[in-house]
Amino acid sequence: MLSLVRITFLHMLLLTFIFPQQNATKVVSNIEISSEYLVPTMDNRQIETVSLNMLYGWERKWRIPFVFKVGVTLSYAWGEITQLNENDAFAAGPVFLSRIRLPIAKKVAFSPSFSGGILLYSEDFPFGGDIYNFMWRMGGTLDWQLNKYDQLNISVLWMHVSNGQGLNPGNPSYDGAGINVGYSKGLRR
Repeated sequence: MLSLVRITFLHMLLLTFIFPQQNATKVVSNIEISSEYLVPTMDNRQIETVSLNMLYGWERKWRIPFVFKVGVTLSYAWGEITQLNENDAFAAGPVFLSRIRLPIAKKVAFSPSFSGGILLYSEDFPFGGDIYNFMWRMGGTLDWQLNKYDQLNISVLWMHVSNGQGLNPGNPSYDGAGINVGYSKGLRR
């Protein structure tokens, strides 16, 4: 997982800072709000997660448009890990999101996406864990351009949550898969 994070980060650096500005045809700022529901993917880690994401970012339109956003995720998770007690917790923390937008029709695009962040929980979560966790999400997004400024996003996501302390009882990580629905509002064109 760490290799994927490094590759994505290097990719974003290349697209953002190394290519000269004259290659960019347009920069569009926007805000995005989305919500998601993720269900467990492991039998022994039955934890469900709902999240609300509020992001601000830009889309740089080169040959293939690149999207980068930062913001905050508010999350609520509940459930249990086999042989540990059930608990629930609220969480909040900073997050980033990157997408590469691949047009498939005049107003529709497919975007592979990757996001990550660190969340602080209202209590140690999951049971046996810590008050913080890293949340990594990746998947695919269908973007519908509703008009010049508005866009609807629907994503299928895979999520991994872990406190990054390795494979031991103090790191009760869990995975989830689900759907994300979002709305983006352009700030300037």
